[in-house]
Amino acid sequence: MTEHEEWMTAGRFGAETLLSAKALRIYAERGLLQPRRIDESTGYRYYSPDQVPTGWLIALLRSADLSLEQIAAILDRAEADPAGAVALLDAAVASMHRRVQANDAVLARARLHLTKETPMSAVETTIEADRPVLSVMRRMAPHEMDEIIHTETTRLRQVAARAGLTPTGDPFGVFHAPVTGDSDGPLEIVLPVDGLIDETDGVRSYRMTGGQLALRHAEGRETDFPEILALYDEVHAWITDAGGTPVGPPREIWHNSPRDDEDLRLTVAWPFTDGGR
Repeated sequence: MTEHEEWMTAGRFGAETLLSAKALRIYAERGLLQPRRIDESTGYRYYSPDQVPTGWLIALLRSADLSLEQIAAILDRAEADPAGAVALLDAAVASMHRRVQANDAVLARARLHLTKETPMSAVETTIEADRPVLSVMRRMAPHEMDEIIHTETTRLRQVAARAGLTPTGDPFGVFHAPVTGDSDGPLEIVLPVDGLIDETDGVRSYRMTGGQLALRHAEGRETDFPEILALYDEVHAWITDAGGTPVGPPREIWHNSPRDDEDLRLTVAWPFTDGGR
């Protein structure tokens, strides 16, 4: 067999790996699976038979909805560090399982909307007084939240220390708009303190209005997105079922940092009025 006869056309390669011409073009553009040879006169792309296993690996990973970024990371380690590639694959599998569990919780709450059931709720209430706070406003995607929350709460503590202020409670976030795949907030990150200062380095200082709050404590897996949306729905439903009205954006009170080794512990808090009851 001659060297020319060993080349596989894109059509033949796609047939052997079940990859479409469109998929092969995308993978070539992203550097995942580039043709070994391109005919300069015709533009035809040719692959080598030893690329077939890589094509099948990509096909399998994509069929399981792994992102191109995840696949690229796995392929980068496949030859030199097979154990590292397997570890990345295992991490992707674990992440997918967590996502399935989160979707189960969210869809269980959606089912209640359809059946009109009123389940038992762990919502509590408290009355909060007006208090001074330091805050910053940030926009972010869901996957950026943990790092930004950790960074900004640390910065607020540093600003407070330099100004001689003492924190009077756990930091929290005020969701002026949702942080989801379709919305980037903004999220106001807040630290309660014992006094007011002039604005500095983009940090706002003001007295936050108090009032009634409906609270739902959570930790571990149920604090992950999107499962936490079920908790917000639970709190909102509790308020309205009790004849109350949500007044103002909901909050998350963070009792430890999302970057801690231990599970995140937080409280969903929603200001409300009780309708005169």
